Amino acid sequence: MSVDARIAGNIYSLPGQIVSFTAGEDITKGRAVYISAAMTVKMSTTVVSKSIGVAVTNALSGKQVSVLMGCPIVYMAGGAGVAAGTHVTTYLTYVVTADVVDQAVNENGTATYTFKASYIVGIALEATTNDGDIIRVAVMQQIVCLTP
Repeated sequence: MSVDARIAGNIYSLPGQIVSFTAGEDITKGRAVYISAAMTVKMSTTVVSKSIGVAVTNALSGKQVSVLMGCPIVYMAGGAGVAAGTHVTTYLTYVVTADVVDQAVNENGTATYTFKASYIVGIALEATTNDGDIIRVAVMQQIVCLTP
């Protein structure tokens, strides 16, 4: 069964629920999917894809596909300019695109380098235009680390 409305307060779905998305391409059930546009998914093809769940049905491009979510989806107020499919974090009262911060590393003088890291709240399932736009966010708290 697909969930398509708020179930309580700002909660859209709970972990383990099946959520309906638009297929951005032909989708094969059992494949991990990522957000490619607002409430639209494509099959994850690389290790860097920001997968949000697993397709539990086959779907043709443009049709609905059921996705088993491993995380809750909540409605949150977004800051202007958040793109669907991007990692987001919180800033003041809005979710915003997560900043990736330089982190210097010194291995006791044997090597020095910088990597980028950011703490994220989740992945935006929709885009914002203005501050305060309400969007759905797949909550996946984690630290993203990008090597140099």
